[in-house]
Amino acid sequence: MFRVFVFFSFTTIFLIGCFPTGSISNENFSSDYREDEKNIHAEFAVFHYSTDSSRFFIQLNTNELLFVKQQEDTFRAGFQVFLRVIESYENPLVKDTARKDFRINKTLEGTGKRIYTVDFRLPEPRQYIIECNIYDSNKKVTETDYINLDNSSPQSRQNFFLHIAGSPDPVFANYLSSADSFSVDYRTETQNQIFVKYYKREFLLAASPYSFDMRDAFNYKPDSTFTIFSGNANKYVFAQEGIYHLQPDSTNHEGATIYRFSKSFPAVATPEALLNPLHYITSRKEFEELRTSANKKQAIDKFWLDIGGNQERSRELIKKYYSRVEHANRLFTSYMEGWRTDRGMIYIVFGSPHAVYKSSDTESWTYGDANSALSITFNFTRVNNPFSDNDYSLSRAPIYETSWYRAIDTWRQGRVFNDF
Repeated sequence: MFRVFVFFSFTTIFLIGCFPTGSISNENFSSDYREDEKNIHAEFAVFHYSTDSSRFFIQLNTNELLFVKQQEDTFRAGFQVFLRVIESYENPLVKDTARKDFRINKTLEGTGKRIYTVDFRLPEPRQYIIECNIYDSNKKVTETDYINLDNSSPQSRQNFFLHIAGSPDPVFANYLSSADSFSVDYRTETQNQIFVKYYKREFLLAASPYSFDMRDAFNYKPDSTFTIFSGNANKYVFAQEGIYHLQPDSTNHEGATIYRFSKSFPAVATPEALLNPLHYITSRKEFEELRTSANKKQAIDKFWLDIGGNQERSRELIKKYYSRVEHANRLFTSYMEGWRTDRGMIYIVFGSPHAVYKSSDTESWTYGDANSALSITFNFTRVNNPFSDNDYSLSRAPIYETSWYRAIDTWRQGRVFNDF
């Protein structure tokens, strides 16, 4: 992994605008949760150098771009990045725009993941949405993503620049492995000391959508506290699983958070990682028998073989179910693994929604035709969480019971629910 510093031509344009556009809260964002519908699978990070100076990082796989042969017997791809900083999903007033053009040659090093940057400015300290449009000039296709911006306080999470030790590139995920050595920079050079609060917590599984959510409020008393220091020369490893909350000022809840989950996370590669998501489609008795089995992997294989009926169908069930688990980990992880969350639960059991509508604080997922009496909609509300802006709570209701058990029964009959 390395950042591309050299490209053949570029232009950077900053335009301050105050013109409204149509509300994007009416757009269908279902492709965000369907990997096969995206032409470009990019990852994003933001770092605020100061109140009004920010940098947008884009990591993409150049294999997804179209390289075209040039007269000089080389192959070249080109793409443009168009950014719009807007107030919110409901009020997409454009506060700033930026554009940058990139040309890359296919060299002996080959293609792969590369990191590109675009600088932009925020007019005032607050929360925004950034619309990122990546246009492949050879394929003539555009991929659009929306990313939360938070520059409301000098202590908010995007004022920390977390990177793997020895590399100038940011960490794009919100979790690290036990082998990752990292460094962290804070936007204010005079603030060298960073306080770390460590939390070791066991979280209950998401409750079924028709029942009450009985989880207790988060206990903010840390299990331990220590300090680290900003700067490339300081390298750290967080070996113990848990939540690490980084703060320049330990007297409030604001800061950046690093999560340490199981060794293979977000992949599903251990007996425990295979077992735990089966909570959603097993009875308590079945799950307890699986959990206490002397050979968990063998017991899990037998469970899938029993409901699949034969090896071929069972392999397909396993592939689809655990791919949803892994996608849930990548999409919905907050202070707990993505598969444990409310959105993760619905995604694993019901699959990708047919329609997704977003606002600043909500997501609405619809399965089936919205005009059909057989369709079902789940509503999620963002939780005010100092550890994450990706924490959403499901609005539970008794009306979901029939749909829930219909989906569970489909899996138990050896068929993938909502397989498209």
